Amino acid sequence: MKAINIKTELGNEILASLIKLHGWRVKSEYSKLAFDKGIDFDSYILEKEGVRLEFEWTNWFEWEISGSIETLQELAKNYGFELNLEKDS
Repeated sequence: MKAINIKTELGNEILASLIKLHGWRVKSEYSKLAFDKGIDFDSYILEKEGVRLEFEWTNWFEWEISGSIETLQELAKNYGFELNLEKDS
């Protein structure tokens, strides 16, 4: 499942707090050398205890977070965003 339309500032906060405060590790990220990183596109894959979250940002659609429905529901509750879901294609 994918949580969509998460405002840029909130998505940045979620990503930073998961890494800095909650023990999630960056498995991969869009290259820091890419000319459009953070301008047109960005992405991260986080993992913790066998659970995986994928963050993808564009300047058109802002943050999308893919993961299990349970993890997305927990994030929505903890960070106060409305859970708009889209099935992964």
